[in-house]
This record gives sequence, structure tokens and C-alpha cells, in this order.
Amino acid sequence: FHSRLRQLCESRGGGAESYRTMKAACDAYFWLPARAEHRGVGGIFYDDLAAPWAPDFSLALLDAALDPAGPYMPIVEIRRALAYTPAQREWQLTRRGRYVEFNLLYDRGVRFGLTPESVERVLVSSPPLTAWRFRAEPLPGTAEAELMAVLRTPREWA
Repeated sequence: FHSRLRQLCESRGGGAESYRTMKAACDAYFWLPARAEHRGVGGIFYDDLAAPWAPDFSLALLDAALDPAGPYMPIVEIRRALAYTPAQREWQLTRRGRYVEFNLLYDRGVRFGLTPESVERVLVSSPPLTAWRFRAEPLPGTAEAELMAVLRTPREWA
């Protein structure tokens, strides 16, 4: 996934350093300071839509996301039918809670103040089911513990 994303950034997103720049921006922005963890395992982030390369890159990124052979859809196809345990489902709901937490506390749009309309937009964009657990920590040696290691210390994937 990340190597394909890097190729796309370098070919359509502003040059050789664009992936590194956008990955660093992603790691900096999607950070939950109160928990000392990132919201996800990484990706890219760009918001300078006035950059000369941005319109073309945005279209290319959308095409790649929707392409059945692109970097994202094969992951979905492999994982969508996997069985999961009740504990894994609880962990998923807890991670979804972190998404809502980020959107309500740290997202740029919210930091400027919530209006009645923006509250509605934030909540409607939230997952329909979430969970919050006090000091939720995965059991050592689990896939969830491995995920937390990545969320606390981002990796260079590509």
C-alpha cells in the first residue's frame, strides 16, 4: 500500500520529496496528544489545494482509491471476509472511538469553534457504533498490541 502511494505522490504529487512531506504532515496532524498516539498507521495528508499539482494529484488519488487493482481495494478484498472475535470487535469499536475523539477535540475545523451545523456534520460523519474504554490497552503479544506500537511510533513504510 505505502509503496504504491509513494509512487503516486512522486509521479503526480509534486515530485520526489512529496511522499515524505505528505507522510510527515499526516503523522503530525493525526495525533492525539492526550493519548500520545496517532489516529492510524499512517498515510499522507495535504491541504494546499492551490498548489499547481494538487488538482491533478487529487483526481489521481481518487482514481487509485477506487481502482480494484489500486493500493487500497486489494486490502479490502482480502480482509472483508475474515472472521473476528468478540474481543477484536471491541477493539475495533474502541479505535472508532478514537476517531470520534480526534474529530471532536483536535480536528482543525472543530478547533475554530463548533456551530450547530458543524456539530451535526461531525456527528453524522462518525461511525454508527463506537466504544470508549477507560485506559484501554491491548493484551501483550496480540495484533492489537502490535498496532499500538505503530500508533505510538510511526514507521517508514515506503
